[in-house]
Amino acid sequence: MDKKALRQSLKEKRRNIPKEKKVIYEKQISNQITESKEFQNAQQVLVFSSSNEEFDTRYIIECCKSENKAVFYPLCLDNCGNMKFFKVNSADDLQIGMYGINEPKPTCKEYESKENDIIIVPCLSVDKNGYRIGYGKGYYDRFLNDFNGVSICPCYEELLTDELPTDKYDIKVNIIVTQNSTKEVIL
Repeated sequence: MDKKALRQSLKEKRRNIPKEKKVIYEKQISNQITESKEFQNAQQVLVFSSSNEEFDTRYIIECCKSENKAVFYPLCLDNCGNMKFFKVNSADDLQIGMYGINEPKPTCKEYESKENDIIIVPCLSVDKNGYRIGYGKGYYDRFLNDFNGVSICPCYEELLTDELPTDKYDIKVNIIVTQNSTKEVIL
């Protein structure tokens, strides 16, 4: 199956997870992430702005705020897969951007790498080797290529796979978290 057909199949599979189950799973996954040593050691957390069907990052963001961690959102710079992250202090710092997703306003402070940073990486699916499949533009693979922190990928157990098709541009995530487990990936 090619990646385009696989994406469609995974979107349908995700759509079929009952909403009430997704809410429970998201809380379980978020708790595992926020209780992890990586999260506890981080002062800066890079997150994604969830769309309606994606894993909901709001609980992680609320936890960051309650623990005085800086939160950074991505800003898509073009439709060629280039993005940067910017600090968001409140919903007032967000606007609807490319792809209809909340993005930081241009007045926000640009992300600068510090020790122990983590990034929460979206996926449609992730395999047991840490390779993920997203929406096909390569934004996160390009960003992760130069990211020095720890990458954490939340994924519903139903969408975890044994192996995904990969190419030379795909970058593994460091940690996979489902509602049932946390797995560190050997890079």
